[in-house]
Amino acid sequence: MKRRTRREFCQLTAAGFVVGIGCAVKDGHGTDDGAGASSEPGSSTDASTTTGVDETSGSTSTSSEADTGEVDSGSTGSFECEPSAPSIEGPFYRPDIPIRTDLNIHGDPGVSLHMSGRVLDTSCNPVANAVVELWHATPLVPGAKPGDALATYDDTGEYRYYGQTASDERGNYRFDTLQPGWYLNGAEYRPAHLHIKIWMGEAERLTTQVYFSGDPFNADDPWFDPAMVLMPDADGNAVQDFTI
Repeated sequence: MKRRTRREFCQLTAAGFVVGIGCAVKDGHGTDDGAGASSEPGSSTDASTTTGVDETSGSTSTSSEADTGEVDSGSTGSFECEPSAPSIEGPFYRPDIPIRTDLNIHGDPGVSLHMSGRVLDTSCNPVANAVVELWHATPLVPGAKPGDALATYDDTGEYRYYGQTASDERGNYRFDTLQPGWYLNGAEYRPAHLHIKIWMGEAERLTTQVYFSGDPFNADDPWFDPAMVLMPDADGNAVQDFTI
């Protein structure tokens, strides 16, 4: 089967020829059945050590920091949406992320998370065919405390807790997964967080991280942003819009 670039796949999706899956990965090495190919972490990622993970490198987008709400512009009567706050890439972004929205497929114990929302432009219009990539550390075990077990990032061909999808014609996206656990960054724990990249065609439009309300390590984390916080309900449902 011919492998397609992200741009080609999005064009097919927009034309109605592809149903139920997102766009292909940036470098064209994705598969149409959602199975990821083995890959080593790229040069832009960091590596974990016995003392934790070095989070000081990684790319950021050119978007300015703000929330994703709609704001009356006043002079024109139209609406404006501020670009979503960027953040460092951190560990461990990988090419060839599988096309899938259900990441809870490994039978691991954990706390359910059903994250959905919209991709918007700065005029608050929905953005179709934006590729949303999500990756995160291994799940938080229910009842666990920091130090019980350190979360890690998968570096195997299974691409555990990595997935990507394309926004639909209304800008909607969704992922079903498990809330990630904590790991050490040097001597300090990082709060639980999700890594996000959003692409339009071959252009990376946003790299950011999303956090969880009430996490005990939010306040002391150097990258925590209160504008990028999820508040899951009792069933794990949470909404996060992204403006690019």
